[in-house]
Amino acid sequence: SEQGPAFSVSMRHAFVPFSGGMILAADYSQLELRVLAHLSKDQRLLQVLNGGADVFRCIAAEWKSVDPDSVTDGLRQQAKQICYGIIYGMGAKSLGEQMGVEENDAACYIETFKSRYRGINAFLKETVKNCGKNGYVQTLMGRRRYLPGITNTNAHVKAHAERQAVNTTVQGSAADIVKLATVNIQKRLRQTYPAAPLSHQHPAPLVMGRFCGAGSSRRRAVTRHPRGGYFVLQLHDELIYETTDEDVIQVAQIVKREMETAVKLYVKMRAKVKVGPSWGDLEDLDI
Repeated sequence: SEQGPAFSVSMRHAFVPFSGGMILAADYSQLELRVLAHLSKDQRLLQVLNGGADVFRCIAAEWKSVDPDSVTDGLRQQAKQICYGIIYGMGAKSLGEQMGVEENDAACYIETFKSRYRGINAFLKETVKNCGKNGYVQTLMGRRRYLPGITNTNAHVKAHAERQAVNTTVQGSAADIVKLATVNIQKRLRQTYPAAPLSHQHPAPLVMGRFCGAGSSRRRAVTRHPRGGYFVLQLHDELIYETTDEDVIQVAQIVKREMETAVKLYVKMRAKVKVGPSWGDLEDLDI
């Protein structure tokens, strides 16, 4: 028998709000890259991120010294892979495999990238050096991670600790920001909707008595939804809430504003908000 058309199902469609409500998801745009720009104070990167153009297209143009309009999607993707490769502490071998190029070519790409973004290179070296001196790295908000492997005589162990030093500093700082934004959003929601319960319990229907005809009683169930927005989940740099239809704009404004102002960096933080009937069916909300 002939096979039917291939299709995929996202499990996110299974996550739905309370009846009559909406799922609201807000995520940061290039949060880790913005943290890297802040920590490294790299002027080129700060300039790109504070401008309004496509970030990775501009980075690719800078890296290859070409006009942004001539950057292909493939070149943009390579620039993105190198940026995140540096953040995740990838070596040339892993990055080469991901980019589909030889290890030597990947090493060459990384070196030309670092020579173009000197602030990033200086930050990488400084982070590793300080970790070797102190035995730990520290996030933007002071959380420490001890990395004893940084002084190990085994080159493999030492290199692994060096990658963790950079990775933890950048990703740990991004996590700090997301957690702080979550707390600030919760405070603002409490102020805006003081009558809302602390946690959203799907409420039992409120039964209203209604008599229709002599001797018979019919009851109509009406579900009363609490006003406001309710925190559901944090997923990396994304925050997910459920909210009533009538409050969706106000909740979205609170979430976006608190995410973008959680900390003051040398670079603007940007958050995008999406809403819809399920986590798998969301559309951009322009606010």
